[in-house]
Amino acid sequence: MKSIMQRSLAIVLTCAALIFLPGCWDYEAINKRAAMIGLGIDPAHDDPEKIRVTIQVPILHNGQSQGEGSAETSKFQDLSGESYSLMEAIRTIQTKMDRQADVAQLRVIVLSSQLSGETMDSVLGQLMRLTKINRLAYIFMTPGSAEKVMATEVSESAPMNFVEKSVKVKQHGYVVRRQLWEYWRDTTQLGVVPMIPILTTEEIDDKGKKTLAMTGEEVYLNNKPALALSRNETLYVNLLMGKVRDMSFDIPIGQGVMTLTDMRAKSHVRCIKKKSEVVLADDVTVAGTLAKHVDPSPKPLPPTNINELQLQASIYLTQQLTDMVVKLQQQQTDVVGFGRNYLQAHPEEEARLKQQWSQMFGHAKLDIQVKVAIRSKGGLI
Repeated sequence: MKSIMQRSLAIVLTCAALIFLPGCWDYEAINKRAAMIGLGIDPAHDDPEKIRVTIQVPILHNGQSQGEGSAETSKFQDLSGESYSLMEAIRTIQTKMDRQADVAQLRVIVLSSQLSGETMDSVLGQLMRLTKINRLAYIFMTPGSAEKVMATEVSESAPMNFVEKSVKVKQHGYVVRRQLWEYWRDTTQLGVVPMIPILTTEEIDDKGKKTLAMTGEEVYLNNKPALALSRNETLYVNLLMGKVRDMSFDIPIGQGVMTLTDMRAKSHVRCIKKKSEVVLADDVTVAGTLAKHVDPSPKPLPPTNINELQLQASIYLTQQLTDMVVKLQQQQTDVVGFGRNYLQAHPEEEARLKQQWSQMFGHAKLDIQVKVAIRSKGGLI
């Protein structure tokens, strides 16, 4: 009798649980949600304690030949609000909308360099605390107004869609991709300094038409802009980290210029402790196809010439990458992560690194080596 009652109770509980299994009980049609594709954060105009938040959402309209719930993206809309917190500003913006603002689809975050370090700390913490936010969203900074950058019409699609697609193009060397979680990781980890790509507007014709361009990287110290890297310097940082793919690059050789294309880089970053000294070591291998030779005559190159070109290119890049690390040492900004590598090899020195890594990095010896390999001489017949 007891066994029958237990089975009956189990059946009743199972049937009751089935009520909560359907996955569409909280379904909301897409035309009732405003998927935020872009988020811009600036200092408020009048109150330094407040932030000005701008969201970019697509404007949807019902399809002509599709069902009631279908929608197509045609244009975009920017809406702004000011408050002391991120979510309160978004709630203020919500009063101007007839759809629910949805942060789960966020793709691009643009931060103004005019934000103070304290505000950046607060904004970053608020972004990471939001459980629904897309932490894979790409993060950028702009020297001016994030709101104005987001309003730049660059194509038929929304500007932040344009930016997301641009950064997803195969690595071109001039940009260090940073997602929200990666920037958070680098700000909280020991032995590495975070970077954010710089997003600006550039004129593309005489009529004043503009486009959005990534013009290098901004190095952040304590969530404050500390050092701006040019496009070429960003390329050298990518080479140091072995993150260059499908890149073309001009290399001065004697009185001429050699061009390598389809470049691919690999690196072996190390931080070596030698008695009382610290050595920053990196072995970089660069392989590419010869696209332009210093000799303009279209004649085949013998192996001895190829070896000489490889040697001269290796010497040139070794000097450029060494100079790049020296510049980073002068600013005590370890963006490559030498300190992170040192900590992995010497975890017992964590307390010391927290106090002294900036000085240790700034005075460390260098051992940067680049080996260039021309894997193809191109398609000359």
